[in-house]
Amino acid sequence: MGQKQASRFCPHCQEQTLALGRTPNHVLHLILSFFTIGLWIPIWILISLGKIGGYRCAKCGTAV
Repeated sequence: MGQKQASRFCPHCQEQTLALGRTPNHVLHLILSFFTIGLWIPIWILISLGKIGGYRCAKCGTAV
């Protein structure tokens, strides 16, 4: 898995800060989709779009 970065507002630090997130392991999700006969595909899409997992503040670790 890789790492993605963005600038986000942290409600805990009360400032604009660097936010870190992880990129999905697409090979793993492909295998899971195969073995679950496609039932894993909606979850894979949500993870890829950042709806699940998301970003965390680099200073305090709060979800942003």
